[in-house]
Amino acid sequence: MQARRWIPLLLLGLLLAAAALLRLRIPLTAEEIPASNKPVTNPMKGLAAWGENYRQDPYVSFAYVPVYWNELEPRQGEYDFASLEERCHFAQWRADGVRLILRLVPDTPSEERHMDIPQWLYDAMDGAGTWYDGDYGQGFSPDYENELFRQAHRALITALGQRYADDPQVAFIELGSLGHWGEWHVDTGAGIAPFPTQTVTDGYVQDYLAIFSPDRLLLRRPYTIGRDHGLGLYNDSFGLPGSHEEWLSWISDGYQSDQNGEWLPGMPDFWRSAPFGGEFSPQQEDAWYFSADQFPTTLALLQQSHTTFLGPNAPAYGELSGTEADHLRTLLAEMGYTLGVRDCKLWRAAFSRALQAELTWENTGLAPLYADWPVALELRDETGQTVWSGQADAPFSDLGPGRHTLTFSLPGAGALPGGTYTLWVGITDPLTGIPGVALQMETEHDGALYRVATFSL
Repeated sequence: MQARRWIPLLLLGLLLAAAALLRLRIPLTAEEIPASNKPVTNPMKGLAAWGENYRQDPYVSFAYVPVYWNELEPRQGEYDFASLEERCHFAQWRADGVRLILRLVPDTPSEERHMDIPQWLYDAMDGAGTWYDGDYGQGFSPDYENELFRQAHRALITALGQRYADDPQVAFIELGSLGHWGEWHVDTGAGIAPFPTQTVTDGYVQDYLAIFSPDRLLLRRPYTIGRDHGLGLYNDSFGLPGSHEEWLSWISDGYQSDQNGEWLPGMPDFWRSAPFGGEFSPQQEDAWYFSADQFPTTLALLQQSHTTFLGPNAPAYGELSGTEADHLRTLLAEMGYTLGVRDCKLWRAAFSRALQAELTWENTGLAPLYADWPVALELRDETGQTVWSGQADAPFSDLGPGRHTLTFSLPGAGALPGGTYTLWVGITDPLTGIPGVALQMETEHDGALYRVATFSL
């Protein structure tokens, strides 16, 4: 009777021992990969060009696309995406691997009296808004509290989402929709009513949140809804020390709006979930920001803002020379994410022979790659031929500055015959379907695939 009591315990022990044996891993290699110099350019970070002015530029990763409502919806419910995509050269930018940043612009001041919203909407609203002629120029500022305007806006954003929410070419959406140039301010000196409060503007943000992922959305100023939903930010006066430093204080401490007097909270950690962008202030020539005297300040403001992109007001390739051109390359290399594998450990399961790779990634940049692009994995034999390849999901949007360890299985690779193999790693760009990210690694590479380990089976 006493012996029978031990039988269940013995069986449990045997089962646990068998499970431990099944989990037993045989180490194949452990290698360190030193960091190389930072790549100057990469997808999803860098300069933005004006979408209407197509050019081939190695420093351009984005094209800024102003969306004019009167062009896109000339008749209610009829959206002319073909005209927008032709005007801003979507196909040419895509062929170059350039992504798009969209902004709905309802009011662009100019030298002539004009209107940027559709005539049908103006008529439906009975002209609710203000025709102005002020310091910024002439135009029409809609009444953003008008219910018909708000309903039409919601329908427009829904249509934009149906067209672009799942398009890998559209990287980010700057939440224009309100104010001159979509910059969330109005010239009250020209007789325009004060900018609406959060009770109104939150509704416009919700229109976007109902369609687009928050990590793709950027606000012009810190707002409560931006903080609560993890939105990004953009600043169209980048690099001008006084205004930029004031803007940074808004992010860190909050501020009282100069538009309507309401208090708005800071968003100090916004960059962990969504990007910062904008463009250089037009108050200075491009070269000024990269001069010997000014560049240390320009670089410091880039770092303090955790900047991912700048433009369309930004230098074109070849526009600067000498020290200024060197400073531009430094700025581009420091911008956004910079990823590389620092350690690679490979194991083989003792019984199943399954292979597993543990990769320690380091991000030496200012921000994450705001997208979970797949990791490309490849095994090559001693002749350099690819004998196994695969892809694995990776949470790159969570990999901020610092080191992060990710583990990947290599299904089926354990069945390879005995021999010496190399493991190659890259990051696949969904726009092209192939590895397309330059990694900060001092190792042999084949395009954007990098050798991280050599091992024997």
